[in-house]
Amino acid sequence: MASTLHLDSVTKDFGDVRAVEGVSFDVEQGKFLTLLGPSGCGKTTTLRMIAGFETPTEGCVRLGDTDITAQEPYRRPTSMVFQNYALFPHKTVGENVGFGLKMRDVPRDERSDRVAGMLELIELPGIEDRGIDELSGGQQQRVALARALITEPEVLLLDEPLGALDLKLRKNMQVELKNLQEELGITFVYVTHDQEEALTMSDEIIILNDGEIEQRGTPTEIYESPRTRFVAEFIGDTNLLDGTYVENGSGATVECGGVDVPIDSFSAVTDGQSLSVSIRPEKIELGGRTGNGTTVTVGGEVKDVIYQGNVAKVHVDIDGTELVLEQQVIDTVNLPTPGSECTLSWDQENTNVLTG
Repeated sequence: MASTLHLDSVTKDFGDVRAVEGVSFDVEQGKFLTLLGPSGCGKTTTLRMIAGFETPTEGCVRLGDTDITAQEPYRRPTSMVFQNYALFPHKTVGENVGFGLKMRDVPRDERSDRVAGMLELIELPGIEDRGIDELSGGQQQRVALARALITEPEVLLLDEPLGALDLKLRKNMQVELKNLQEELGITFVYVTHDQEEALTMSDEIIILNDGEIEQRGTPTEIYESPRTRFVAEFIGDTNLLDGTYVENGSGATVECGGVDVPIDSFSAVTDGQSLSVSIRPEKIELGGRTGNGTTVTVGGEVKDVIYQGNVAKVHVDIDGTELVLEQQVIDTVNLPTPGSECTLSWDQENTNVLTG
């Protein structure tokens, strides 16, 4: 499938500060791509360059074969939903939703029909005459979305549009927004700092760090196979172990204090080099285990058990190195007790070697 959106070595400077550094990526038509990262990583600046609200210092932005780098925002086949919604408080819902059509000189009757249809789509029919201040936060978010979609953009840009909603409504809107995107088949580029939100909604995720792309992949790839320490720490909980790479004939080991972690031989690393590995807590089990692959087994002492309802976090000391595992709670009687000896095990394939 041809790519709709292309960024080629895009850089943005604000005076002496470089906000975005040589970012390049393509987005296939109809895909949901999320730009994810902490505050100040360059994700909103990147989105604003796609929208035309910022001009790249270097590089170019293209839609299809058309270079839109210097094109005014209103001439681009894009729409943007802002974090604060940016609705006009003195206009009705219908006037807000239909604003883009009015600017394009769409006749009043056609405009009214399309506004009504869009309000049906976002499941807020018949509220054209209401004032913005009469709406809840969730309803305002839907109206902002309808206003952006009514002009039928090729690419919809969304800058943390769920950030102002409470947790329950935000989770509901995540599902609804993804369903709407799939129904319409429009390319979405979505900015958030919320890892769970990105994993829930995205076809692909780009993680930005200090204005550069740290890793790109599907939610599964990003979570299951982080390539750098930053990604492993930023996405979900993990055990990070720093050690020394040691070749041992049939494979290799990363010696991390009290834990020797076997890995496959790693051609990019030399014997004795410092290396880090990541193991997700839910991949570790209490007790021995059998599987199709190679199992890593270590012994230690339970230091703490943190009950969290359906799961418990078990902290285990292994000769001065701490590992945390996540155990499903079926019966609290079966939870380990602090001070008890235990065995931990996990599949070697769930050990991620971090290269950066």
